[in-house]
Formats: sequence, C-alpha cells, structure tokens
Amino acid sequence: MRDILGNTLLKEKVIAIDDYNKVLKIQRKTKAELVEILLNNNYVKKSVLYKIFKKNFHIESVELDNLDIPTDVVKLLPKEISKKYNVIPFGVKNEKICVAMTNPLNAMVIDDIRFLTNKDIIPYIERKNKIIYAIESYYDKEFASAALKDLKSEGIEKLKNETIKNQLVKNEIDKSPIVRITNSIIYGAISEKASDIHLEPFENEVNIRYRIDGVLKGKNKIPKEVYPAICTRLKIMSSMDISKKLIPQDGKMQLKIDNKKLDFRVSTIPTVYGEKIAIRILYKEDSNISLKSLKLNNDEYALLRKILETSNGIVLATGPTGCGKSTTLYTLINEINSEEKNIITIEDPVEYTIKGVNQVNVNYKSGLDFAAGLRSVLRQDPDIIMVGEIRDEETAQIAVKAAITGHLVFSTLHTNSAPSAIERLINMNVPNYLTADALVAVIAQRLIREICPYCKEKYIPKEEELKILGVSNCHELFRGRGCIKCNNTGYKGRRAIFEIMYLNSNHKKLICQNKSIEELREYSIKEGMSTLNNSCKTLVLKGITTVQEMMKGAYENL
Repeated sequence: MRDILGNTLLKEKVIAIDDYNKVLKIQRKTKAELVEILLNNNYVKKSVLYKIFKKNFHIESVELDNLDIPTDVVKLLPKEISKKYNVIPFGVKNEKICVAMTNPLNAMVIDDIRFLTNKDIIPYIERKNKIIYAIESYYDKEFASAALKDLKSEGIEKLKNETIKNQLVKNEIDKSPIVRITNSIIYGAISEKASDIHLEPFENEVNIRYRIDGVLKGKNKIPKEVYPAICTRLKIMSSMDISKKLIPQDGKMQLKIDNKKLDFRVSTIPTVYGEKIAIRILYKEDSNISLKSLKLNNDEYALLRKILETSNGIVLATGPTGCGKSTTLYTLINEINSEEKNIITIEDPVEYTIKGVNQVNVNYKSGLDFAAGLRSVLRQDPDIIMVGEIRDEETAQIAVKAAITGHLVFSTLHTNSAPSAIERLINMNVPNYLTADALVAVIAQRLIREICPYCKEKYIPKEEELKILGVSNCHELFRGRGCIKCNNTGYKGRRAIFEIMYLNSNHKKLICQNKSIEELREYSIKEGMSTLNNSCKTLVLKGITTVQEMMKGAYENL
C-alpha cells in the first residue's frame, strides 16, 4: 500500500519530501487509515488522489454537482446515517447502490450501509464539502414533502392551534410538521448561500424564492392553507406580535447551524392575499474577508493600500442596497486591524464579526441611533471608526468633524457614482471646506455576476453589443450556456467592480470652488480614475462577465 501510494505521489510531485517520509514511517495502518491521512493532507491534490483510487483500487470519482439524484434513491439511506458517515446514495446500478464517499476504502462504513440497505455497495470518491451540500439539498426536499403530507393528514386548523399553544414547549415544536417545513425553507437557502428568502402569498399558493448571486430564483410552492401557520412560526422565532397581521413588522432571530451562528432580519408586510415575509440572512462569521477576496486589479489594490496608509479623514463606500459596500469596508478594517489600534464600529445590524474590533448594534427603541452612537464612540478614544451608513444631516456632520480631528472614519452612502458622494454631503449641510478637508477617498461599487466556468462558451457579438462596449474590432465574446452547476442561469458567483476616486489637492480646490459633479468626474478620469463602466468593460473583454451584466452593473455610465 505504501509503495503504491508513495510511487504515485512521487511521480506526480505533489507532496513535500518531509510529508512523504512521514507517510513511509506509517507501519501499522490499514489501507483506509492511510488514505484517510492522505485525504486530510493539504499538500496532496485531490485530482491525484482520484487517479490513485482509479488506477490502484478501481474506484471512480463522481461529481454530485452534475447529477440530479432521484428521490427514491436518496430515501435508501436515512439522513442521520448520511450525515454521520458523510456519504450519499446517488444511483442504482445492477441492483447495487452507488454511494459517494470521502473515503471509499472505509470497509466499516461500507459494511454498515450494506447492512442497512440489504444491498451491495459501489463506492465512489467525492469531495467532503460537495457531499455535505448534497445531503442538505436533497434531504431537505424530502423533509419538506413528508412534512406537507403529515400536515394534510393532521388537519391545518388543528396544527395551527397546536403550534401557537405549544410555542414554549420545545419538544412539541420540534415534532411539528410546520416547524419542519419552516426549517427546510431556511436550511435550503443556507445550503445554496442565498442572501434573502422571500415568502409571497398569492390567490391559490405561496411562492418561495431565494436571492442567489443577486438574482431571485423560484424554489418551491406551498399550499395557501399551510402559510398562516408558517407565518406564525416565523413571527414567534423573530419575537414579533403574532396577533398583528394588518401592519408591517420587523424582527430578528439567530440560529446555530453546523456550529456557525447566523443572524436573520425578518420583515413582514400585509398584501392582498396575506402577509409577505422577507428574510435577510447574515453570514456573520465569514473568514474570507481580505483584499484578495475582492479580486482587485493591480491599480485598484495599490490605490486601496495607499488609502489605508492614511491616519485620519473619511473614506466612503457608495452604491445601491446590496452592492457589497459593507463587505468592502469590513475588508479594509480587517486589513488595518492590529493590537495597537482601537477600532469601533456602529452598525445596523452587525453583519460580520471581526476579532479584536468593538462592534455596536444600533437600537432605535432605546434611542441608540447612528448619531447618538457616534457621539458616544468618540468618547471611547477610538483610532478608527466605522459608521454603517450616513443617513441624515446630524450623522454626516459628526462623522466629518470626527475625520478632521484625527480619526480615520469609514462609512457608506447611497449614491450612483464616486463624485456624486461629494454633492450628497454638501446637500446634508456639510460645508464645502469641511468636505474637502475631511474626504480621503470615495469607492463606488457594484456587484456583477461571473460567467459559469462549467458552461462558458464563445460567441460572435452583435453590433449592439459592440456599440455598448465602444469597440469595433472584437470578434468574440463569452457567455454561459446554462448548466446544472449554475441552475441554468449561465452565471456562477459574483465579484465587485470599483470606481475609486482618491482625492488630491486639486480635487479639494474644485470642491471648495463649488465645481459641478461633471467637472469633478472629468478631472478624476484625467487623473486615472477608472469608471464603473470601464471596469466592467475590461471584465467583459476578458471573458469574465457579459454585456448584459455590464448594462445592469454600470447603468449610470451608459
């Protein structure tokens, strides 16, 4: 066993000599144990391990992303067993069950599955995260279907009354079909990394949609009779008043899923056919907050590093709701976070938790709004302050004054471009000279979808598209054909595009002279500022996104 694995690894040159020597020293390990060690070794490429399995053990790999697993196959194994062993059945071949596993040489697991199913097993190898995702996705569908059947058999009215009556009895709640359906809706959204869940009642049914990569996608429909009980359940979880159905309400809840705490902002609004519910999912503990994760080009990276070297002033991130402004500011704060700096944020709500940063939640009921919070923060000897959003005149003036008295302030504004942020501050009665003195940089941004790498294809662009791009000699562009991995959208994942206006002394003169936004914009472009339009155009020509996304992401420049 050692020789087979060792020779293959040496031939592929994917493991350091020290690590290989450690493998050679393992004298009394079974095949399964040795493979487990290699599977958990970050130096070993997964593609090489798959070759080892195929060549030496005749075990194939499988890509669960490319499969649509039938419900009756998923049912062959209980969810508890799938989660315990990190396996999932995905097909049947010659009366044998095809099972995706992280370690297909684990004889004990295979024997257990064979005993439970009373069928022979064909093991396949697949990555751990892909199996976990498949377990959550497929079992949740089955879970919801079973709950709906229970619901119909128990009777809707009886169940609604029991759900409300037993809301404080945890064991009873957990067994309720309504709770199971509600959980499946939430867990399904999390498994697909959705940012929002929408539950929309209409005349005959209720639509459930998830916002994935910034676009709403229909996921399920549930009977209209079931919805009031689900609505009640969500209100209970969010600490809302279940007796009030004719007025909008806001609430929040926190759940622990897979040992991660997630926050949810829940909003209800009465419509013609019942209460519409929108749930924003906040993935608070996100370790991927770094400048690298922003996918910056060299010029943008250098400019942001230069901005972060500033000791005082105000840095603004601008753009519409949901364009990633907060994430950008968290990234900047994370870059300069150190033991020597006292960093305090005031947010509504805290979206990510950052180690070593003091984060404050706005609480309007107790009188803690942005302005009051900012005044209190200034008495806490801060070096760096982040204000979630400048919404009013008072907050704007306090933030600007803090910036000119030795603090580095980060905040967000809702404007369409970088230069228009200056106009917005002046309209909030911040004097021109204070705006010019305080402002360090404005970062306008949008989020655009990237072409799915699995179904990416070339095509000959139309004349209209070339006109939008402002080029005449482009003979091919790229788009996504649509596949199982991207839900047939042609897009997978998003990235930010930026328009960074870094202010120099001439910018400040133009602001003091009350020059127009157009003049500021023209001067900034002359000084090297890349507009949102140009940033997006570059990505289209590189085959990263499409003209359609460019029109959505940089509309104010077209």
